[in-house]
Amino acid sequence: MKKLVAVLCALAMLCVSFCALAETQAVTYESRGIEVHATLVTPDGATEYPIVVMCHGHGGNREENVGFAAVADALAAKGVATLRMDFPGCGESSESFQKNTLSNMEADVTAAVAYAKDSLPVTKTGLFGYSMGGRIVLELLVGGAEIDAVTLLAPAADTADLKNLFGGEEAYETMRAEAEKNGFAVFTTIYGQVQELSKEWFADLDLVADPAAAAAAVWNGPALVIWGSDDEAVSPSVSENVANVLGAEKLDATGEGHGYGFYSEDDAVRSLVAEGTANFFAEHLK
Repeated sequence: MKKLVAVLCALAMLCVSFCALAETQAVTYESRGIEVHATLVTPDGATEYPIVVMCHGHGGNREENVGFAAVADALAAKGVATLRMDFPGCGESSESFQKNTLSNMEADVTAAVAYAKDSLPVTKTGLFGYSMGGRIVLELLVGGAEIDAVTLLAPAADTADLKNLFGGEEAYETMRAEAEKNGFAVFTTIYGQVQELSKEWFADLDLVADPAAAAAAVWNGPALVIWGSDDEAVSPSVSENVANVLGAEKLDATGEGHGYGFYSEDDAVRSLVAEGTANFFAEHLK
């Protein structure tokens, strides 16, 4: 009986400890004169902490199904807070997808970092970028963002490679011409999303020819690049090149394609990504 009581008490304490790892709340902050919807996750009971601002992929949202919450929870367990937002035209955003340009998204991430530093007891700051979010992170580094560490999950850093997602070079240029003429071009993604790509969206992609090389020229902080050999959206060679150019740590997350377990019932790859990210940031931000 005593052994049973001891086991039950231990399980109860474990549950209390696990459930008290983090506090999650919906927040808004101002950027470009509009309110951006975001989720803030902070380590429970911490009086100060590092924070990681999370950037979702093209046409995704701040949840990326269950993926971003998994990463945020893993970071909270290591004492690292996170802030993740919906980019224009995504999730709870009140804007049209025509506002979904790199310059607007980068402005929203910059505003998120400022919000965190001004409103929270933040010690250091990291960025996590998934797919197009990874390109956003690289371009922010090029622009001189004061960031202490970054994690890039399959970063869409090569424009030529990116065009394959839009039907290849010819189809991409046809859409660009349409956007120049009409202000935007209608595109249906491989996931069935109907998007209005503005002429500014196309123009922004031309502003930084090689985001990884440009970032490496001005920033030499710690970086982790995660990718899988079965990624069907961002070529594995693109991610590997980014890692080599940045001198980054590398993590192989092969097994779930470009979804990395975020949209799968199997959590093996998702957990690998989450734990790898959490361990990296805990080492370099705490």
